[in-house]
Amino acid sequence: MGQGDRKNGHLKLRGLTYSTSKSGVRHYYFRKRGQPKIPLGRGPIDDPAFLAKYAEAAKTNPPKMRAKEGSVRSVVDAFMASTTWDAYSTSYKGSMGRHMGELIQAYGLLPWASLEPRHIRADIASLKPHAAANRLKAWRNLSVFAFDRGWHASNPAESVKRSAIPKTDGHLPWTPDQIEIFRSVWSVGSVQRLCMELLYWTGARTVDAVKLSPSMVKDGVLEFTQQKTGGKVFVPWTCALPVWAQEFEADRAFLFECLQVGVFTYLETNGRARSRKGLSNVVSAAAKKAGIERSAHGLRKARLTAIAEAGGSAHAIMSWGGHKTLSEAQEYVSSADQRRLIMSTPAAQSVHTQK
Repeated sequence: MGQGDRKNGHLKLRGLTYSTSKSGVRHYYFRKRGQPKIPLGRGPIDDPAFLAKYAEAAKTNPPKMRAKEGSVRSVVDAFMASTTWDAYSTSYKGSMGRHMGELIQAYGLLPWASLEPRHIRADIASLKPHAAANRLKAWRNLSVFAFDRGWHASNPAESVKRSAIPKTDGHLPWTPDQIEIFRSVWSVGSVQRLCMELLYWTGARTVDAVKLSPSMVKDGVLEFTQQKTGGKVFVPWTCALPVWAQEFEADRAFLFECLQVGVFTYLETNGRARSRKGLSNVVSAAAKKAGIERSAHGLRKARLTAIAEAGGSAHAIMSWGGHKTLSEAQEYVSSADQRRLIMSTPAAQSVHTQK
């Protein structure tokens, strides 16, 4: 069947590889041994337009690109073989790897020593704001790496500024009413309910939630290190809750009703850890079926918002949410204070303004 074979009814495309972004989106490439990857887009892979691009890439036979000393490709190759690269998280490698592959495609044979800020500005000018910001991160990582090794007289990315990224609400937090609606639709014992309750109680990102396990509970506290930031997280598990969190006891009880005993990870499926993307899809699909337009990440925001509105301090939010800076956690507290100010009695407002 040419470049593809059928096995168990599924089409397998030879040379097809992919990377996954931190948001769980797959980006596909065609690759032959010793040759650079050819970007194919997001798929789906059975889409006629995608298959046409795959066929075009498969029939091309570009000359093998050698990483000449001092070239852009040689810098990229050296960087991706360095301890700096090894220290990055899997999700960050996925994002940076895509951009660096595109830099090789476009500029691989060009000399790095000739790179100027105007070249970088021209490269990111045609990209959308978020993509441009990530591409600039790739340029900056490479520029610092090359400058430190004496491969360039300066850091050409240092003076390049990215365009402002439009601010959005992003993943909206679930409201208490939406949580109750979800619970009424998905009963205890369902996978959907387990996934929601674990995310809601822990406030964990999906990339961390799929790895949570009983082995992480120490002295009644669930402890883990976040993959995205490296921040430590401390979630009350079986220990007594702080005074300000007493109203959360019902949420914890709901979670414990859903948890299975004697598991490797809390969200494992068929004896294997659930994937991050799979978890996100389960929650979003279940929410949609319940008439709720919210994401899995919105459950994290819902928990942190609940902590602030219950009177938890910014330091409490840092511990439960794993924030590395107090300013990030303080945003939740400030929003909660503003809500209390306009919703409280005149007397309470007076006390609030005198603080």
